[in-house]
Amino acid sequence: MQLRHSAAAIFLAAALAAAAQDSSGLAMGGSVLEQAYASYSQPGGLTTSGFGYGSSTTLGLSLDAKGQRARASASLETAVLDGTAAQAAWLLAKAGQVPTDELFVYANPAPTGGPGLMMAARIRTLYVKLDADWASLIAGRQVINYQRGAIWSPTDIFTRLDLTGLSPVRLGSDALRLTFPLGATSGLDIAGVPGTDPAQGSYSARLSGLVLGVDGALSASRDGSGKASNLGVDFKADLGLGFYGDFTYALPDSGASGNYRAAGGADWSFGDFIVAAEYYYNGGGPEADLLFPDSHNVYGDITWRASELLDVSLSVIWDISGESGTGILLASLSAAQNATLSVYGKAIWGEGDAKISGQGGAAIEVSF
Repeated sequence: MQLRHSAAAIFLAAALAAAAQDSSGLAMGGSVLEQAYASYSQPGGLTTSGFGYGSSTTLGLSLDAKGQRARASASLETAVLDGTAAQAAWLLAKAGQVPTDELFVYANPAPTGGPGLMMAARIRTLYVKLDADWASLIAGRQVINYQRGAIWSPTDIFTRLDLTGLSPVRLGSDALRLTFPLGATSGLDIAGVPGTDPAQGSYSARLSGLVLGVDGALSASRDGSGKASNLGVDFKADLGLGFYGDFTYALPDSGASGNYRAAGGADWSFGDFIVAAEYYYNGGGPEADLLFPDSHNVYGDITWRASELLDVSLSVIWDISGESGTGILLASLSAAQNATLSVYGKAIWGEGDAKISGQGGAAIEVSF
């Protein structure tokens, strides 16, 4: 039933946009992504039973309506998963690790080992924004992006990452956000995700500005579910190389000693290459960060702009303390206007029963 409602919302948005193509205040966009891959995952040595095949077809739609002082925006996504893609999603569902904004539909009861076909749907964003000269208010599902780094930003208590694809995706939160501009380069940002129980919600106040060429911010936040209050500072500066840093100190309600988390990194370019590196220290353990519960983590990426149409990149996320990580080698070709063809290889090590698993495949995305 919920899936039918999600699908109906998508096609209703499409119908409204099509009916108002001539309206300058209404815009529609979207994409279709087709991905197919072969995978291997097997503990205890190389066997043919460890090989598998998966595919997915994803439709994304976005709709924006703009007025002089108001804006409404929605973006929705639905996908059909086949083979090992469906089985991987099924395992996440069994483990209770499905994102709260994502709906999985499969045969019930599912076959032993998981279903061979699944559908997934989610509303990525759905919000209204009101603008005044002295403030702006956004209410609804939105991406509150205080992120400084490519992967980690400890002061950003709202960002949730989806790392299952070829690149990180930031997920939305059902939030209220009030922004006060304090000048051309500074402002006060107040945001909250109250949830069903406001005492368990997340809240933040952030003061940002540009000082001596450094874009910095001070923040205070409250994590109700984690029962802790946080003080943080973050910055970004361009000194030939791009530097950024992020630090937060957490004070638990229990009266236990506080802990800190910190991240820092740099990005730079030379010739046809772009390089980025990042380090993350988690002093709060899994209570502070379920996705990266261990102390020492690093990220690196190098991209070669082979031509105006072709990019080749290698990226690695490595949990040093837990001896696990993910590496992706990706080649992306702008095959035609609004169409991108990608070929990739992905390796995962140190997670679950399989000490190493891999995936290789191709994807084509067409935007409209």
